[in-house]
This record gives sequence, structure tokens and C-alpha cells, in this order.
Amino acid sequence: MAFNISQFKGQLNQFGGAARANIFEVQVINPPTFGTKVNATNFHFFCQTATVPGIALETQMYMPVAGRPVQFPTGVVPTSFNSVFLMDSEHQLLTFFHRWIQQVVNYGVGGGKFSSIQSRTGGTMLPFEIGYMSDYAADIIIKHYTTDSNENKYYETKLQNAYPVAIGDIDLAWETNDSYLTLPVSFAYEQIVYAGEELGNPLSGLGRGSGFLDALGAIAGFVGTVQQTVKQGTKFDSVQDAVNRIYRVRNSFNRMANTLG
Repeated sequence: MAFNISQFKGQLNQFGGAARANIFEVQVINPPTFGTKVNATNFHFFCQTATVPGIALETQMYMPVAGRPVQFPTGVVPTSFNSVFLMDSEHQLLTFFHRWIQQVVNYGVGGGKFSSIQSRTGGTMLPFEIGYMSDYAADIIIKHYTTDSNENKYYETKLQNAYPVAIGDIDLAWETNDSYLTLPVSFAYEQIVYAGEELGNPLSGLGRGSGFLDALGAIAGFVGTVQQTVKQGTKFDSVQDAVNRIYRVRNSFNRMANTLG
């Protein structure tokens, strides 16, 4: 079947058309401003580019005996939130981020080795002291809007308890008199929430049989099987004895995995 551009456009228009990368805004909730002019109201005007963090799963390889290796997930690996901000000539934004990251780790020794700074909650931090998350963390919201200008619709990504972990270099040069200065900043965060994800019900897990008790029983059974196999020693009475021990551990592992899954 030949490619039909009209059909392609028609199908895409059913979903509002192709998304555009330039209609977005980045908001910060209750940022630690520390005396600068940058605040929650004007923060989003400075953000020039933003990379919405993706999802990466951590996996491990299971090597069964006389079988094909199987890769299974073991957790979620967080990815950083990378952004680029437009700098102002008064260096208010630069001061804002330098003071914010100083609340995470007080890198400053300008006042002396034993001089302290004040945290957002009123405490003090000595040089190279690590702060409390409640003092430096703030929620960041990334909104990517639809192409339809008549509808105020957007896909929201929320970074809970975010904080800067890297403030990039500032590139200065005489020949770049026709360009604006930018500042790259990378953030870490505690949790990420996507608008499109399915929200869980805290009570729904109670309806899965015995729920938590089944999971504990499966784990206990697996541990018991492994301990019993180890106590038998490393010497095998026969080839069949070795195969039987391996199958007991593998079957116990599978039962545990099915219960937890």
C-alpha cells in the first residue's frame, strides 16, 4: 500500500495534530529565593529549554540451567531534569541558583572556614555542611501545551522535592555580541508524577487474596528452600541430586515472583 499523505494528516488531526516543542512552561512552587528578584511568578519566563525526564527500568539477568537467559525488571532508575535558563544582565537568576544550591551543600567559604549561612527555615549551615531537604527542596511543574490555541490543555509532569545538583559553565566570548547568555542547570528530585499515569487505589491491594501475607509467605518459602539446599552441602550424591536441588530453588523463586507480581 502506497503512503498517502492525506490519510496520514487525517489520522494525526484526530489527535490534535503533531505536538510542538516550543509551547511549554516550567513552574517552581515555593522556591528558596533568598533575597533575589527571581520568584515563583517570574521563574517560568527564564526557562528557555527543558527536557522532560523519561523512565528507565533497572533490570537483572536470570540465568536458568540449560535454558535461555531471561531479563527481568528490578526497579526504576531516576533520570535528571535538565534545563537551560536565559540569564539577565543583573545576574539575579545566577545569584538565585548559586544561593539555592548552597542550601543543598554550603560550598561557600567567603566569610571564613567557620562562617555560617542561614537556611530557609532559620537554621545555620557551616561550610561544606549538607542541608536538610525541607530547607532546599521545591516542587517543579513542567507543562507542555496542546497546539490548539483555543484550548488551555497541557500534559503535566511534576517533580516533587526537586533541587539543583549541577549549575553549568557560563561561556563568555568577545565575538558573541549577537547572542544571549544562557545557564544550564540540572535537577534531582524525590518523586516524579506524570499526568498520563494511572492513579492507584490505596485500598485495592486488600482484595488480592491474602495480599501482603501471601507475599511474606512466598518470600519466607523461598528463603527456607535456599537455606535447606545450602545446609545439604556442596557435594552431590548424583547428577540427579544436583538437578533436583536446582529445580527446587528455581520453582520456589518462580512461586515468589508470581505472588509478588
